[in-house]
Amino acid sequence: MLAVSEAVLRDACEQLGLQATTGRIDKLLILKDFFKFYARSMNLTGRADEAALNSHIVEALQVVALAQRLGIGGGRWLDVGSGGGFPGLVLAAWLEVRLVLVEPRAKRASGLELALARIGRQDAKVLRGRVEAGKWKPIEGGALEPGFDAASARAVFAPERWVAEARPWVRPGGMICLHLGAGEVPPEGVRVLGRVDGDRWSAVGVENVPRGTVGAGEAGASV
Repeated sequence: MLAVSEAVLRDACEQLGLQATTGRIDKLLILKDFFKFYARSMNLTGRADEAALNSHIVEALQVVALAQRLGIGGGRWLDVGSGGGFPGLVLAAWLEVRLVLVEPRAKRASGLELALARIGRQDAKVLRGRVEAGKWKPIEGGALEPGFDAASARAVFAPERWVAEARPWVRPGGMICLHLGAGEVPPEGVRVLGRVDGDRWSAVGVENVPRGTVGAGEAGASV
C-alpha cells in the first residue's frame, strides 16, 4: 500500500500531467525525508510537517509542469534565493537541466549541496551570493554567467522586481517564472508564455524581452 505522502505526490503529478516515474517519485521522497530531518538545524523552511512539505513540493511541481508545457527539458536554469529548496531542489529531482542555485546564507547553501548529493545531482551548482540591481554580488562559489534558458525565484522579489532582476541573466526569448497567488495577474507589459494554476499558487512563465524592444507588450497567451 502506498504511503500517504507518495499517494499525494502521485495524485498531484497526475493532475499536472506529469509522468511520475518511480525514479522521480523516489527522489521527491528522499527530499521530503531530508527536509524533515534538517529543516530546523539548517534553517531551511519554517514548517516541516507532512502537510506543509506536500504543499511546498506540489507548488514546485507546478513549475516543473510549466517547464514541460513550454518544452523546457534541458538547457540552463537559474534559481535565485534557493535556500528553502523550493522550487530548486524539486527541479533538480525532475528536470535534466544544468541547474545553478543561488543562496547567500552559508548554512542554507550547505544544506542545498547535501540535498543535491542525496538525489544524485552533484552536477548542479550552488553559488553563494546575491542577484541585485542587475549585478552579481558573490560571496563564495565563483562567477554567475548569463545566458540562462529559464529562471525562477520563489518568495524573494515582487513579480515586477523579479522580471527586472532576471532580465540580464536570461537569454532573449527565455522564460522567467513568476510565482503568483491563484488568479493573480502578472505585471503589465510582459509576454505571458503559459501558466499552471493550483489551489493557492500559480506558476506563470513570461518571455524575457530585452528592455526597449519594440512591441514588448503583454501577449496574454496561455499554454
